[in-house]
Amino acid sequence: MARASYSRWDGTQQGFDLDADAILAEINDDVMYHGDVGAALRRMMQRGFADRDGKRIAGLRELLERLRERRREEREQYDLGGVYSEIAAELDEIVAMERQALDELESEGRESGDARRQEVTDEVVA
Repeated sequence: MARASYSRWDGTQQGFDLDADAILAEINDDVMYHGDVGAALRRMMQRGFADRDGKRIAGLRELLERLRERRREEREQYDLGGVYSEIAAELDEIVAMERQALDELESEGRESGDARRQEVTDEVVA
């Protein structure tokens, strides 16, 4: 994973190697077609561009897509939803087993013919 450290500008850091001519060369066709320098610069920032050395500078769209992908990866890696759904399924299974046992107890009380047993069973089931 890449790390970045930030410090005060002292002139030794390497920034974008762009000058006005490089930027104009990058947006030339866009300005000629649409006639709006501001819109051409915005589109260049969204698409990205290449500096003098040919190094690609990512645009805002590409950066947003990277963020979305990273967010999705993080969610998948640390997703607790799967754990909770497994626990919920096991609890549902236990509740179903308990209900089945109570239904069987109730039916045994009715089938016994003993009024007192049926009364006690009905109270327990309720």
